[in-house]
Amino acid sequence: MKSRIAFSLLTVFMALAGLTPALAAEKQSFQEWLEHYRAWDRLEKEYAHESAVDTPEAVLKRAQVYLNLNSPEKALEIIEMTPAFTGKDEADRLWLGGQAHRGLGDLTKAVLWYTQATKFLSDDQIRARFKEESALESIWHDVWLKMYWSYLANHTLSRDSQKEALDMILSVGRKVWNNDFWNKVNFLMNPQSLPAGPPSANGSGETPAAPLVQPADTQLIARAMASVSLEKFEEAASYISQVSNETVRTFWASALSFLSSGNTPGTLEVLLQGNYLKAHAFWAGNVLAPYSKSRSEWFLGNPDSAAWTKFRNNILTMAPEEAEKAIDNELGSMLISEQTATLLRNFKLALALSGGNEQVSTTTWNSIDKRTLPICLRLAGILSFKESLNNVLPEKPAQAFALYPVLAALSGAAGENVHPETEAPFWTAAPADKLKDLSAGQYPLDRLLLLAYWQQRFEAKPSPELAKRAAYLFDDSSFGIRSLIYLADDAVRAKDLQLGAFYLNRIDEPALPPELRTAWLDIKTRLELEAGHQGQALETYQEMTKTGEPVPVMTRLRMALLYQQRREYETAQKELLAMWDARSTMTTALQAETLFWLGEGEQAMRNPDKALDYYLKLAWQYPQENIWCLTAMYRASLIYEKRGKYETAKRLLGTVVRNASRKEQRVAAQARIDAIDKKMGTEKDEDKSTLVYPF
Repeated sequence: MKSRIAFSLLTVFMALAGLTPALAAEKQSFQEWLEHYRAWDRLEKEYAHESAVDTPEAVLKRAQVYLNLNSPEKALEIIEMTPAFTGKDEADRLWLGGQAHRGLGDLTKAVLWYTQATKFLSDDQIRARFKEESALESIWHDVWLKMYWSYLANHTLSRDSQKEALDMILSVGRKVWNNDFWNKVNFLMNPQSLPAGPPSANGSGETPAAPLVQPADTQLIARAMASVSLEKFEEAASYISQVSNETVRTFWASALSFLSSGNTPGTLEVLLQGNYLKAHAFWAGNVLAPYSKSRSEWFLGNPDSAAWTKFRNNILTMAPEEAEKAIDNELGSMLISEQTATLLRNFKLALALSGGNEQVSTTTWNSIDKRTLPICLRLAGILSFKESLNNVLPEKPAQAFALYPVLAALSGAAGENVHPETEAPFWTAAPADKLKDLSAGQYPLDRLLLLAYWQQRFEAKPSPELAKRAAYLFDDSSFGIRSLIYLADDAVRAKDLQLGAFYLNRIDEPALPPELRTAWLDIKTRLELEAGHQGQALETYQEMTKTGEPVPVMTRLRMALLYQQRREYETAQKELLAMWDARSTMTTALQAETLFWLGEGEQAMRNPDKALDYYLKLAWQYPQENIWCLTAMYRASLIYEKRGKYETAKRLLGTVVRNASRKEQRVAAQARIDAIDKKMGTEKDEDKSTLVYPF
């Protein structure tokens, strides 16, 4: 009878919900039910056991499940192992592949896969897909730009294929967004295919560029770079001191300082005052960041080789004609290797260029393999002989892509602008509020202008979205590296440890300058602490303190508490005392907390007198920091109670009872007062002296 009633009630309930028992069973399959509750791991197993596991529908469903499980590598494995489909199924397969590459952090491959998917879709379907995928407009823009900059540095047989890929991505960009950027770059990439001039853009018109670098200045800079290749920095500085314009002199003096020590300029005020946007961006974003740790690629020979150094210094003591003859004698020997012969010819070129010997330098330049030269000599040759960058770039595409923006920028800084049709002159002078018009409107392909504009935006309003774009586009500059550090810090603060580790691992930590390396180690320390890897965190923290750079105060506090937890009290006290020495930079709340933990450490080391000093100083100096003040007073009262100083203990506890915001704290303090009263026996008049006469 009861089961009938229960069944009837269930039937009524399901009817009210619009279901009958039969419909309820048929409404969802098990797979649909799992999908509704996002049980993706179980759903993948269901798909894997289907009889038609190799059909397009089954393959795509399994790949989608792995994407939902945040396992893009497994999704990509399924997609890449599957033969191409046809029609919409192939579009779906390629689109999922693009999403998987995006999930792995490879935006370039993601865009290429998305582009291939569009071949199987109508224009309306393309627009719909692109609208559904988050932030695809900015990704499309950034990937195309980065591929374009790579294309500029490409002098290999793959250049035509790269141009074809650029045109495909550009075509999709115009089809989906059709804005000023895509129309402008379409004209710049394919001017012969368009009958009209370039479309108008914001900020169009004549760029206010100042002709700061005269031809004689360019030759002085070339001679200076040849001297630097021989590590003759004083001679190079003497050439730079003769450059006619003060701002240009300052820029190149900074370049010499960097090549000598790896240090960037301490101030960029002269560039800011002159509104030299690209020159400022060069140093503010530190385009030379990849060479901060070592500049050996810029110099001739091996700087660490004693034999080479001795030979070089010996030649440099000779008169120019005598030095040239000595090198020619060595080159005439049948016993030297081809590697040594190459080094000697490069040495001869450096001497001729630095000494202004035009005839010898021209002859030598035309007879050597320019791709084997140190970077300083490549730059000197570009300036002296108007050589194309592509003729001096390394054979390997990755190395060429890395070196191209450096040579292009420095060539412009020396008066030889590499791409006058598509990029603003290096010494363009314009107010900072014109950056957007210049970078987005007039010169959308100018890397340094875009770097300057994005730095301006990031300083005004930093955000993870902008940091992601900067970290991708400018990964070889300190701005890009700082953006990665910003992203790693943001992820760790949000407790997204996997994402934080992803960003940290994208950074070449040993190559970082000291202040950025400290930031990297700080984030790694906090990540390891959050992950529960205390031993690793301690090792990383100790490595950070060895850098000599200032340690973030909150990290120092967390590590001090970890040391206390591990009962390494003396080490903890050292960290806390270092914090106290820097208290002027801390909030009063943090100052009070530091004193409290110093007191706790002394108490743990059985130094109650020292602990009492910290507790009482805290209670007196920081009464406004209620939590720390009252807790310190409670701790101090326990010490006084143990010593039999009951009145003092009660006075401290009375303040806790009156001012504590938490009931538990008030109750605990009152309980101690009651216990003290029992110890004291008959209450004495507090106004009377507590002095006791023994006789």
